[in-house]
Amino acid sequence: MEVAQTLVRAVMRAFYTTQEILVVEALVTHSALRDDELAYLMKMNLKDLHRLCASLRDARFLTVHTRPESQDGKTRAVNRTHYYIDYRQTIDAIKWRVYKSDKDMQGSVQPADESKEYSCPRCRAQWTQLDVLDSVSADGRFTCRRCGALLERSQEKEAPGHQQLSRMNNQFKFMTDMLQQVDRVVVPECDFDKAMLTKRPIVRAATHEVLASVPVDAAGLGKPSAVKGLANVGPRAMHVTISDNNEQERVEERIRKERLLKENALPAWMTESSVPTNAAAAPTMSFDAAGDGDDADMLPAKRVKLETAQTADGGSATMSFKMEDDEESDFEFEDVV
Repeated sequence: MEVAQTLVRAVMRAFYTTQEILVVEALVTHSALRDDELAYLMKMNLKDLHRLCASLRDARFLTVHTRPESQDGKTRAVNRTHYYIDYRQTIDAIKWRVYKSDKDMQGSVQPADESKEYSCPRCRAQWTQLDVLDSVSADGRFTCRRCGALLERSQEKEAPGHQQLSRMNNQFKFMTDMLQQVDRVVVPECDFDKAMLTKRPIVRAATHEVLASVPVDAAGLGKPSAVKGLANVGPRAMHVTISDNNEQERVEERIRKERLLKENALPAWMTESSVPTNAAAAPTMSFDAAGDGDDADMLPAKRVKLETAQTADGGSATMSFKMEDDEESDFEFEDVV
């Protein structure tokens, strides 16, 4: 682990800014830090710190973990962000950067057939062998196409691309040497739980004390039992049984319901029919003889009486309607058979 930490620190000091170096140095020292703790060490606000750590996260020099936590005296849990270093992931990122830089540098090197092997000692011009094939002196040497002087061949001179590649290899030598040392040892796996076990606490000043927070189980946050798109594993049916042994309360409840029914009852003219319901009484109908609705001019109300009679020979019964009033009337309807 010490070799991996040394490699990470060396790479940060070689290619990154001071603030980014301090962030990684704090994580190497404390193993894992919450965002407000890291902001306290860096003397930065959370917004600027998150922006700074986002670039390091994209470069795989730190890992972000978020979990719900609750503070003393507060019932609602809040998601808090923690930072730590996954050394295996960081070492793989460094290897990829070295390999990519080497391939990019090799791509800019000129091929051997395009290197300018001949130079003119008089005008300092450089030529390739293909350029001076038709410029040959009497003794068989190539001459300069610009001034005619004899050209000198410089085989030991390196091309500009080779110089850059050699310079890069010299600058990256400390990384390649430490990568070889890392490959000879086993870097332990580092996740969030292991980083929290080896965390070194931060000693705050009395003016910057904060409430302690504890992690909250995500399963106990009151998540719904059924989510759209997933199978409903909730209860299929619910049966509720309420038992009450107090007889006095049941009597009072029945009296209260009866009182409410009486108060909300409809009037009699809506619930009772105007047609007589007594089967013994003959159905009667009243008519307004005058037709003008005035009680003084109304004639006595007439009643229609239904009578049935059986024939003497036991045949079918006959029915007749008869109108009558208080006095006997001889007016009869004809019989209906």
